[in-house]
Amino acid sequence: MEETRAARKVFGRIGLGYTGFLSASIVLQIVLRIMIYVVSQERFMNLPRGWYLFTVSLANYAAGGLVLFLIIKNIPVTHKPVSQRAEKKLLICSFFICISALIAGNLLGQLLMSLISALEGKPMINPVAEVLKGLSTGTIFAIMVVMAPVCEEFLFRRLLIDRIRRYGDKAAILVSAVIFGLCHGNFYQFFYAFGIGLVFGYIYTRTGRIRYTILFHIIINFLGSVAAIYIQNSTALAIVYALLLYGSMIAGIVLFFVTRKDWIFWQGDEAIWGRGAGKILFLNVGMVLFFVLSAISFVVAEFS
Repeated sequence: MEETRAARKVFGRIGLGYTGFLSASIVLQIVLRIMIYVVSQERFMNLPRGWYLFTVSLANYAAGGLVLFLIIKNIPVTHKPVSQRAEKKLLICSFFICISALIAGNLLGQLLMSLISALEGKPMINPVAEVLKGLSTGTIFAIMVVMAPVCEEFLFRRLLIDRIRRYGDKAAILVSAVIFGLCHGNFYQFFYAFGIGLVFGYIYTRTGRIRYTILFHIIINFLGSVAAIYIQNSTALAIVYALLLYGSMIAGIVLFFVTRKDWIFWQGDEAIWGRGAGKILFLNVGMVLFFVLSAISFVVAEFS
C-alpha cells in the first residue's frame, strides 16, 4: 500500500510537470498577444511570419521545458535505459510499425473531426495545416523537421522515461505516449502522436539512445510536412508517395503481429503493471489537472 501511494505521488508530480509545461505555453501566447496589441500591431505584423513562428515555437519549448524540469527535477533517475547500439531488425521493424501507427492514427483523427464538423455544421479545419499555410519550405523544415523532433524527444522521452522506468517499461512507454499525444493539443494529431509515441518509447527503452527516436521523428515529420507539400504539385509523385506510405503501413501491420513474441519489456524494480495500474498512473491530482487543461486546449483548438 505504501509503495502504491509513493508511485501515485510520482505520477502526480509528472502530471503537474506537464500541466506546467502546457500552462507556460498558454501564458506565453497570451503575453505575446498583449505585446502585439500594446506595442504596435502593425510593427509586429510586418515581421516575417516564418521568423515569428520559429521564435514563438522555440520560446514555447524553452519556457515549457524549464517549468517542467523545475517541477520534476527531484524525481530521481534510478533506472535509465542502458545505452546500446540498436539492432537493424529493431530499427527496420519499428520504422514500418511507426508508419502504420502514423497512418492509422491520422485516419482516425480525420474521421473523428469529420464527425465533429458534421455535428457542428461547419467545414473541417486542420489547425496544423492552417499554421503551415504560406510558410516557406525552409521555415517548415526548421520548425517541423529540426526543432520539434529534437526538443520533443528530450521533453517526452528522455526527461520523462528516465524518471519513471523503475515502474516498468510498459508503464513508462504508455505514460510517455499519452502525454506526448495530448500535448499536441488537437484531435488531428492526438491519435497518431500517441501511436508513434508508443513506438518511440519502446525504441528508447531498448536502446537508451535518444538519437534513434530523434531520427525517426525527423523522418516522420519530414514525410508529413515538407514531402507532403512538395508532392501536391505532381500527380505522379503523389501516387508514388501514397503507394510507399500505404505499402509501408501494410508491412508494419504484418511485422507488428509477426514480431510480437520478440518484444522485450523490463518489469521494473517497483513494477506496477497489471490490475489497478491505470489508477496509479492516471487517477491522481497531477494527471487529472493535466487532462483537464489538455481538454480545454483541444476545445480551444477546435473553436478558435
